[in-house]
Amino acid sequence: MDKVKLKKFKDKLQEARVEILKDLEFEQEFMADSTEQGDLVDLAEVVINNELLNRLSDIEIDTLKQIDIALEKIDKGTYGVCEGTGKNIPEARLNAIPWTPYTIEFAEQLEKQKKNA
Repeated sequence: MDKVKLKKFKDKLQEARVEILKDLEFEQEFMADSTEQGDLVDLAEVVINNELLNRLSDIEIDTLKQIDIALEKIDKGTYGVCEGTGKNIPEARLNAIPWTPYTIEFAEQLEKQKKNA
């Protein structure tokens, strides 16, 4: 992949990383603000909201890890290569999900294996 395209993907990855970190910071502030005591209904709502935020945070943390790995691959010169097949990941897929480690075909194959397991 040429340097101009790599720069574009690196910028995209860094922007996504900053956005996720902002979201996580907001979630942490929300969770801290919601720990005030209230009646049982308020308390139940806080618990449900915190659980949802924790799940979102797990997904965002996983995405952050994938972004960091993708940025490392750019530095190593291996960005855009499927970890499962060794084939180049199409640019359209990288534009949609710049941190993806797999071609869509390999990702679908992994999903099928998960369902059958």
